Formats: sequence, C-alpha cells, structure tokens
Amino acid sequence: MELKMKPMRNVSAAVLLAAILAIPGTAAFAATNAADTAKVTMGVKADLVPVGSLVNMIGHWKPSDLAFLDKATSIKTYDTKALYPAAEQAQIATAETVEAGELGKFRDAIRADSALNGWFAANKIDINRVVAVSDPNGNPEIFLY
Repeated sequence: MELKMKPMRNVSAAVLLAAILAIPGTAAFAATNAADTAKVTMGVKADLVPVGSLVNMIGHWKPSDLAFLDKATSIKTYDTKALYPAAEQAQIATAETVEAGELGKFRDAIRADSALNGWFAANKIDINRVVAVSDPNGNPEIFLY
C-alpha cells in the first residue's frame, strides 16, 4: 500500500507546484530588484558611526530609504548590541523607545516591500531589530538593535 501512495504523493506535489506557479504573484522568488540578491556583509567596530549620530537616525526614515535598499547590491549590517559598549547601548535603547511609533511604521513599510521582506527573510535578519538605515557614499547600511 505504501508503494502506491508515494507516486500519488509525488503527483499531488507536482500538481500543487504547477498550480502555485500558474497564479501570478506567487511564482518562485525572482530577482527583480537588486535587494533580492544583495550581498549582506557584517559591519565591524572600526566602521561604526558615533552613537550620537546613530541615536539621531533612529526612527527617522523616508520612503526613499526603501528605494536605496531595493537598488543595493551589497548591504552592510551592524548589530549594535554586539558592537557598541553597554553605556552606548543604553542610549540606543532609549532612542528606540522614544521612536517606537516611527520604527513600527518603518518596519511595516519594509514588510510591505516584497523584495525587501524576502531579502530580510533569506538573510535571516529580523525586521523587528531594524532601528536605522543610512546610505553613506552610496553604501547602504542597516543598524539592528
């Protein structure tokens, strides 16, 4: 009996896959934006912005920030909890609390951008940790807390 079920399961899987691919918008993830395939690099302590500059960036964003992330071929990611000392992390935490409303809107905008949302998922980066983005000299950066 099990031998008969395997071919049927394979047929069912093939039919399901064909149905998914036939529906527009649900096809396999295609690289239509650079962010779909942008390489993630980890930022290092030597490249950190001063904590005062980061605190001023937290919660301040505009739709064009999503555009430069969408076009990126490489995005540097900074894990502020690992890179900044405890006293500076406290400043970051305070800014995150103060700007919680704007950060929520920013994170929702990232989730609404299917290419960016897919990139975050593929690179296992938690959108809920994003506190700031910047694009110094055309080199996109994401700051996580």
